[in-house]
Amino acid sequence: MESNLHCSATDCAFNKTGNCYASQIKVEGFDAAVTPETYCDTYRDGDSFNLSNYHGETGLTSTQDISCTAKNCRYNTFGYCNASHVDINFENSSCETFVCR
Repeated sequence: MESNLHCSATDCAFNKTGNCYASQIKVEGFDAAVTPETYCDTYRDGDSFNLSNYHGETGLTSTQDISCTAKNCRYNTFGYCNASHVDINFENSSCETFVCR
């Protein structure tokens, strides 16, 4: 199975070979005007977060599973992402697909 969400945050506990297995993610950045003002709120540091103790669902995440507070993003439709493909950044887990309206 393939996802249209690619995550470069390789130190995230939900990242497995560039795919996200958090089932759903939340992108934050309510007043964001540029990409670095967005971030994946679901990100969990793999060194300090024990996935085996996690009680939420885990499964391959796609763009249909993204809730988003970045009201200025072109792809935000009523709080959900409608981009055909999403990239999450390695350095600060920002949403690289963000485009300001």
